[in-house]
Amino acid sequence: MANLIISGVCNQKCAYCFTADRFGAVALPTPFLSLDSFQHRLDFLARSNLDDVRLLGGEPTLHPHFEALIARALGSAKRVTVFTNGLMPPAALACLEALPPGKCHVIVNVNAPAAAVTDGVSSRQKEVLGRLGVRAGLGFNIHRTDFCPDLLLQWIAETGCQPSIRFGMAQPSLSGANQHIQPGQYRAVAARLVPFVNKAAGAGVHVSLDCGFVPCMFSSAQLADLAAAGADYGWHCSPVLDVDLDDRVFHCFPLAAWAALPFTPAVDATTLHSRFEEHTRAYRRAGVFRECSTCNYRAAGECPGGCLSVTIRRFRHTPLRIEVPA
Repeated sequence: MANLIISGVCNQKCAYCFTADRFGAVALPTPFLSLDSFQHRLDFLARSNLDDVRLLGGEPTLHPHFEALIARALGSAKRVTVFTNGLMPPAALACLEALPPGKCHVIVNVNAPAAAVTDGVSSRQKEVLGRLGVRAGLGFNIHRTDFCPDLLLQWIAETGCQPSIRFGMAQPSLSGANQHIQPGQYRAVAARLVPFVNKAAGAGVHVSLDCGFVPCMFSSAQLADLAAAGADYGWHCSPVLDVDLDDRVFHCFPLAAWAALPFTPAVDATTLHSRFEEHTRAYRRAGVFRECSTCNYRAAGECPGGCLSVTIRRFRHTPLRIEVPA
């Protein structure tokens, strides 16, 4: 898997945004990826045998040549995936709407940008979902323990979009400036999420959990409920490979300020993945909780220990203690 960042500009300001350290702090000299640079990234995907062109931002649909990027991507890959807030320009929407459903997958994140979603924002997002239909699915990033996703089921019924919801759990950037879920809040998230997953299954809606979730945040009964509801869940935290505007590759955006590798003309995803695995191995052994070192899930290789950005922040705020025998 690899994500291509094509825009450093966004028309939302979400409190939990994990790109804020990268795009929000300073003005970018080049806010949009050039067509030539985009072609280099397509060549990278081809070398890496990756068939899905995954476009991120910022807000990727704000790229002034978005339609040209889509056309070029489909000339070299089987499918294009776009991660968007749904507030896209008319030309970008028309471009995506014209694509065959099998060639296009759009994940529309419908979280509120601030304290509440305005009527204008929600109506535009629903319009986009309705026009894209089965090309689009919903995304929801959990960044507070009192989240309430019930409205998503209503939106799916009203718009005819894909009956699926991808849940992410907001992780900290290394600065910690974004709003995110603390490890001590994981079980509160599980207590609210599992009943919704059961409700969604009853409505014929498939739920998937993205990275950052860990098995110990769920009880045995809750895990059984997730399985019975057909939810797609897994405990993973591996290098995603986010390719930035300035020819650097990150393990993932939450770790953008911690480690980056150069995007060179001959590099491939397997090589980058291996180098990041080497770079993070020591932290990977630790996990987000002190108890991770004795966890049965870890011992069985079923859990990598949760989000690396959480683990690294835990070590940065915990003094190293060395005991010398008398």
